[in-house]
Amino acid sequence: MRTNYRINSGVRFEMLSQDQLQELFDGVLHVLENIGLEVHHDEGRDILKNAGAWVDGKRVRIPQYLVKRSLEMAPRSFTIYARDGNPKHDIHIGPGRAHFGPGPTPPNFIDVETQERRPYVKDDARIVATVVDALPNIDFCESLGTISDVHPDLAASYEFAEMFPNTSKPIVAWSYGWDDSEDIHKIAVAEAGGQDAFERRPNYVHYCEPLSPLVSTFEAVDKLIFAARHRVPLIFTPCPLAGGTAPVTAAGIIIQAAAESWMGLVLAQAIQPGVPFFMGGVLSVMDMNAMILSYGAPELALMMAGATELAHFAGLPLWQTGGCTDSKVLDEQASLEGSISCFFSALTGGDLCHDVGYTESGITGSILQTVMMDEAIGYSRRITRGIEVNEDTLATDTIHNVGPNGHYLYEEHTHRYFKTEFWYPNLCDRHNFEEWEAAGKTKMRDRVIERTRDILSSHKPSAIKPATKKAIKEILEAAEARVKDKQ
Repeated sequence: MRTNYRINSGVRFEMLSQDQLQELFDGVLHVLENIGLEVHHDEGRDILKNAGAWVDGKRVRIPQYLVKRSLEMAPRSFTIYARDGNPKHDIHIGPGRAHFGPGPTPPNFIDVETQERRPYVKDDARIVATVVDALPNIDFCESLGTISDVHPDLAASYEFAEMFPNTSKPIVAWSYGWDDSEDIHKIAVAEAGGQDAFERRPNYVHYCEPLSPLVSTFEAVDKLIFAARHRVPLIFTPCPLAGGTAPVTAAGIIIQAAAESWMGLVLAQAIQPGVPFFMGGVLSVMDMNAMILSYGAPELALMMAGATELAHFAGLPLWQTGGCTDSKVLDEQASLEGSISCFFSALTGGDLCHDVGYTESGITGSILQTVMMDEAIGYSRRITRGIEVNEDTLATDTIHNVGPNGHYLYEEHTHRYFKTEFWYPNLCDRHNFEEWEAAGKTKMRDRVIERTRDILSSHKPSAIKPATKKAIKEILEAAEARVKDKQ
């Protein structure tokens, strides 16, 4: 029997040393304590002041001990549950696990039938949720757009109401403020069976976004307060641009983004100690030629890898980014940029990796891109799963049985392992030329479109409870009335 035998359970990427991570960590503490942030929310500032922060007008500075105490209270590991109780769709947040899903809010969408770019409409949320529900490597759902054919104040409420019945996978929800946050939460709680049941098995995560540099808006803080008070797992994620709204260096943008996110951490833990919290940050460059946030830049993968390592060093899960592209269409650029960023996210163990399906630098959502990236994620996961080394996988007895000049096709060892050792593609073609030619000489783009259409025509998500269906109708009717009253 061997003892003290070290096992590497998978392939992981480590870029920064412990000394470098400590320097970044200390840099974040310095920014929070000595520079601080503007917090545009009176109650939020009062909560922070009572917790021990220094408040001067809108400027809030947070002492190191308070940040470290908040980090200790926030859990590193927890579970977000499938709404229908299917354990295969639960998301277990913890070290070494990377989970993938789309992103929110683009104004445009690539039509599945015409492949044309158009405004995002309400039914697109159903389309995205249905496809996400069917894809084996997409773990959570977001909308890939902002609904344009309802009142603007109700876009987030309708979005969640469309997605929730069409996928049992956990949803990451966004909102404009307190009212639609409450709409969303009421739907989730109706399906969970009440607030207590929801707290035991939360089925969604709430997304909040402060501004860079170093500003927490009223809306971002208000949503955070709502989520914390209702024990909703939450994300507090800035979107800084290197060279624009953040330092041009990777280390600098990581420090600033972490400071912006950790202000939310301190506030959330002051309100509800132990509420699950994702450190956020969509980090990339402002292309100095095109003047855009580049979603396909190699620096995005690099900066997000550094932010992930810092988050894990501090004991927090991270809201990652990947599977996105600056391309306008489903082409080789979209495949290249999206696949590499997915691979980096898998290698770094980004806990929730979103924006899978963003195109045109985040301006247009494409469920076709998401379907193509599902293949890239499966590919990446096989690599990061690594190589299992034990007495059976060494296969020395099987090698002995076959000997020189034999083959392994009929060996029991082969039959036992080939389905789990090998990754099998859904979209990549492995046929010989004649077989590929006889099948129509399809390209990747053709196969992506066909698979997406097949899912939409055949996949049936699990049903929500009748009481939830009724609750959604009543909640949306009340929301419509609320908007009319304001007019």
